[in-house]
Amino acid sequence: MNSTERKAFWDALCSIHDNLPEHVQALSTAIKLPEYLCRYRTVSENSLIQLQENKLYYSSADYYDDPFDTFIHVDLARVKELYTSLYNDIFSDNPAIVGKLKPLEPIIGISAEKLIENLKSNPLDISNFPNQIRQIRTIIQKNLFSICFCGDALNETLWLKYANNYKGFALVYDVKDENTFLCGKDEICKNCRSVIEKPTIYPVYYTEEAFDATRFALACLLWNESEKVPSELLELSKRIVIWDAERISLIKKKCHEYDDEWRMIRPTMASDRTCIKMKPNKVILGLRMPEYERMLVISAAKVAGIKNIEELYIDEFDQLSSKALPIA
Repeated sequence: MNSTERKAFWDALCSIHDNLPEHVQALSTAIKLPEYLCRYRTVSENSLIQLQENKLYYSSADYYDDPFDTFIHVDLARVKELYTSLYNDIFSDNPAIVGKLKPLEPIIGISAEKLIENLKSNPLDISNFPNQIRQIRTIIQKNLFSICFCGDALNETLWLKYANNYKGFALVYDVKDENTFLCGKDEICKNCRSVIEKPTIYPVYYTEEAFDATRFALACLLWNESEKVPSELLELSKRIVIWDAERISLIKKKCHEYDDEWRMIRPTMASDRTCIKMKPNKVILGLRMPEYERMLVISAAKVAGIKNIEELYIDEFDQLSSKALPIA
């Protein structure tokens, strides 16, 4: 997807506020998956075992190299102003506040009077809000998991950045082939989260504009205090931010545009690290791989049942390319 198509996807994502099939379908239509997605790897014990077992492990956002990745941007001044105004009206028993909140009843699913009662019973300490946001930001980055891909197996920058300066390898997946996805095909998979909650692959949108995640941050504060918060308010917070985790995960600064990134997002927010089983269509060996590491990767690929193994080279036009490696 080019930048215009990624912007169209982002606009579609920001316009959806429910899980109605027609709205989800409109979002899916805006996603133009490439034929192949790839993942760059360094050679290590873990990467070789995962290659051998056709496994991809989700990573939490706090492990990503960009500190602004999956970062909750909050307009603290605006929140304080709105919060102060709302609570002044609520605690002064201003009758006008009921009228202001009445139009929200169809959206929030509870009466204005009930919402006011809940807010009166559970006031937030606004003075501690900036510190709470910093804590929530860390919690969210530790609990939002995804797997990163690229749409180009010959991305020179990423061979440098994620494949140890061409000494690593790339895994190429045919994401339009159902046989690529191995989860759920064994008896042991019945209760696996990756089968029950199927992840979706999305493009990343690049922009200098930050996504305002204020409402998501407020919702997370409520979830963090779930034992003290009425169930109606918790349900309301979940409905309001239904797609915000995806929005937070899929927006990055313009300087990362060369990554051509795609993300498989795990539907559930939780701190435990899980994996998904996917079989690569092929493996590409780096241009500068030491011979013994080439043999290790080739051996692991054979165990995984991957027959298509290629190696990088610089072609006659001085361009990066790849060619099949004859494997006995």
